Formats: sequence, structure tokens, C-alpha cells
Amino acid sequence: MTKRALIVDDSRTAYMVLAKILSNYNIEGIHAKSGDAALEYLARHSVDVIFMDQAMPGKDGFETIKEIKEDSRSKDIPIMMFTARSGEDYYREVKEIGAEGVLPKELSAEEVEDALIKLNLWGAISGQATAEEVREDILQPTSDEKLRVWLESFLENEFSPQLSNKVRKATDDLRRDTIHYGKRMLDEIAKSDKQQQVLQEVKGQTDYLKQLFKTSFKQYRLISSIFIVLLVVLTSGIVWLLYKTSVLTSEQQGLYQKIVVLTAESSEGERRLSDKIAKQSENMAKLLTEQTNNVSAAVNENEGIYSEQGMVGKLIGVESEGSRLTAKSAYGYLFTVTPQGRLARSNLKRYYMEPGCNGATYANALAGLVLKLEGNTLAYTELQGYALVQQPVSWLDTHDQCHEYSENEEVVLRQLLVNDERITGVTDTVYYQLNQ
Repeated sequence: MTKRALIVDDSRTAYMVLAKILSNYNIEGIHAKSGDAALEYLARHSVDVIFMDQAMPGKDGFETIKEIKEDSRSKDIPIMMFTARSGEDYYREVKEIGAEGVLPKELSAEEVEDALIKLNLWGAISGQATAEEVREDILQPTSDEKLRVWLESFLENEFSPQLSNKVRKATDDLRRDTIHYGKRMLDEIAKSDKQQQVLQEVKGQTDYLKQLFKTSFKQYRLISSIFIVLLVVLTSGIVWLLYKTSVLTSEQQGLYQKIVVLTAESSEGERRLSDKIAKQSENMAKLLTEQTNNVSAAVNENEGIYSEQGMVGKLIGVESEGSRLTAKSAYGYLFTVTPQGRLARSNLKRYYMEPGCNGATYANALAGLVLKLEGNTLAYTELQGYALVQQPVSWLDTHDQCHEYSENEEVVLRQLLVNDERITGVTDTVYYQLNQ
């Protein structure tokens, strides 16, 4: 069943904007242009809620509410102040006269909905559906409408009272001075026979009063001019703010679209990286298998490999030709030993991300591998290190010759670090197998 709301406001724009929003919630808006018009309507009709403006011609909002609450037919109707005024003192006055709260004139459908829920006119308590069910079709006031409503209310509550007070004060001063000087002149006429002198004084006082009136009028015009300038500046600022808000909204939408694209590209890149790393690990595992698949004898899992300092690690494979040993150190790093008991030289290519083979050194190698490079230097790849999928810039062959990387494919690489025995458990020394 349609509910009815009485909107008491001398601004038709404010009424139309609020009525548009209330229609979203199956509430019919009824307009009363003044407090007297509202009282006359309530004497013959009933409504479910009243939205009351503060500043109106004739009775203001507080005077009208006082008369509504004194009438037994309308005293129980909930009332919300509909004004641009704010502040703790004003909210306290609103509560004291019997109103439920304040609905700001910077209107939005969300604020109206909160007020209706507070008054039990919308939501589960009132038996209505939640606002989310009508959110897609909800009518919002336009920016122009909101601006006009706010400006009208702002002028009524802020500037108009100040201008009225100035004019009233000037008028009161003029009336008081007129009475004062008139009485004085009458007294002088009664006391003196010099009527000509009195007439001259009257003329002088009249001229003074004229000048006083002109001065008051100039002050009024000055205040009006200042008000117009402030209004123009305020309107320009609001228009600029609305424009910037529109631009920011457009930029946010563009950024969101870029994030969606980057997220998709990132997921695809992660998948490609994972596939390449898995393939490289599989190739290196096959290489180790090929190096150790022709074993001369079964390797005991407890059989170790030793140096002068004692057991270094476990033997995991022995080549049938050349008897090269493949072992894993106590710290989990793989290394290969020649028949002479020394670390085997690596023939892996070394890659660089800078021209001229400068910068960090990389190799297509497994994680946790110790290698012997030219110059009898040892290097290793971290056991928990990450792989880098990238196209190198240059590479170094086994003769220490630097070349430009000319292929058009990315390579799965791990950085080669200078060997640290405390990390790998491997050093350049003589190794041997105890149970040969």
C-alpha cells in the first residue's frame, strides 16, 4: 500500500527532488509551501511522515512543529527536519521540539533510505523488501538538482538572515532616531518663540536623517554585492569539483581495466614460467640419469664419499666408463668427482644479462649444484634459489670467449655464485670412495 509523506518547503525544487527519491520506496510526496499550508492540510488529511524545512515565510519549521505536536490528530506523526542547517546545538533543539532527526539537503537516495529505516517506513520492520532489491532501478537526483536544492537552503539559512538583520537594524536605527529628533524638535517649538530657528533645526535634522538613510542603503548594497560575488565563487567551485569527480571516475575505470589485463597477462606469464622451469628441471634430471644409468655395481645407500676431513656426503652414482662419481654433500648439494678424486670440470655455458659478459653469471643448471669452472674456481646454484626465465644478452664459451646471444628464445637460468664451503659442504680437494 502506498504511504504518504508531507514535504513542507517553500522551494518547489527541493520538494520535487525529495519526492522523486521517495517514489523509489513506494511513498507519495505531498507539497506544502508554508507552515500554515501544512497545518491546513493536516486538519483534513493524515500522512505517514512529515519532512519539515527550517526557514520559510511566515511560520518557520520549529513554530510549525510546535503547533503540529499540540494537535491530538497529528501529534504522533514522525517529523524529520529537511534543511542545510547542522551542528550539535541544532540537533539538540530538533530533539527537544519533538522531531526525529535531520535529513540534510545535500540529498542522496542512501540518506533518504537511512531516514526511512529509522522511521520504520522501509526495510524488514515495515514489511517492505530491502533497498537492494530496487537498487538497480533507483532514482537519484541529478547534480544540477542537488546543487539548486543545496544553494537555496544555504541562502535561506546563512545569507538571508544576515541580510534581513542588517536591514532590520538600519530601519530600527532610523525609526529610533526619527522619534528622538522629532520629540526634541517638538519640545524646542513648545519652549521657544523662535520658530524660524526651530524650522532650520528641523531642516538640518531632516537632512541628517536623509543622509543616514542613504548610508544604510549603501551598506545594504555593499553586502548584497559581496553576497553575489561569494555566490559566483561558490558555484564555480562546485562546478569544478563535479568536473574533477567525473574525470577521476573515468580514470578509475581505465585503471581497473588495465588491472584486469595485467592480471590476465601475469597469470599467463606464471603458467609459462612454471612450464619452462619444469621442462628445464626434467632435462637436467635426464642428463644426470644418462650420466649414471650405466653403473658398474649397485651403490649402497649408506656408502659414502670422503675427503681428508672425513665423510663429506653420500655416493649416489658411479659411471661405468671413467668411474666418475656423482655424490650429494651433507648439505644436499650435488657434485661430480673424476677418477683422480678431483671435482670434474663443467662444460655448461655461462650467460649474462649485460653485453660483454659483464655482471652476474647464470647457467642452465639444477638448483643445488656445485660446478668447477675455468681457472679451477668453484661455483654453485642455491638449493632453494629461484629460476629466471629471460633472454640473455651475452654468453661465455669453455675457452672464455664472449659472444653476443643471437637466438630468439628465452632460457631458464639460475645464478652462479662463488662457492662457499660453509653453505655447500663442498671444496676443491681430493675425494675418495672408502669401499671401492
